[in-house]
Amino acid sequence: MPSYENISIAAESEAGRRCVRIGASATISGAPDITFTWVRDEAYRQLPTHLADFAEGIQIGTNVYMESCDRLAFHCGRVKLTLVKRNAERAGRLVIGDGVVLQGTAIVAYQQVTIEDHVTFGPNVTLMDSSGHPLVGRGETDEAARIVTAPVRVREHAWIGMNAIILKGVTIGAHAVIGAGSVVSRDVPDYALATGHPAQVVKWLR
Repeated sequence: MPSYENISIAAESEAGRRCVRIGASATISGAPDITFTWVRDEAYRQLPTHLADFAEGIQIGTNVYMESCDRLAFHCGRVKLTLVKRNAERAGRLVIGDGVVLQGTAIVAYQQVTIEDHVTFGPNVTLMDSSGHPLVGRGETDEAARIVTAPVRVREHAWIGMNAIILKGVTIGAHAVIGAGSVVSRDVPDYALATGHPAQVVKWLR
């Protein structure tokens, strides 16, 4: 079974300044949960822990707004930004563009998650560029190595509804809208409205 090591940092800490680059005029309400995770199979247990592996791993643009506390009229948790380094692979990367709104958003990057400019997330949206664990062979000595990953991208001016889940390998098109509570497992074109489990295009917005 793989071992997990987590380090949580504050954006304003020395480690935060080395690993998180935040653009001008960012507004953060509450404290986001920023975590770096090492997951190691048995053959990699002796690898040393280096915070430098996560240097500038999170890049946040200008005029970003993060709502990271439950002060809204409906449920909204902390913003959670997690980068994962698996065995000897490169740590995940997260890029958030200008003018993005995050409200209790949870993002897990094993490989790469990219949020382009002026994307708005409703409360409690989750994005993952991995399956988190293999479906079979749990607890085996190569479990971490068998986790499937694929980059996630949300293109400019997309709007993601409350409690939506965006899964690995998905690209959300520019100006697309994802309905509240949807599970997105495949690409959504530009200017499409997609809803459901799994999400399907139900309308065009052009």
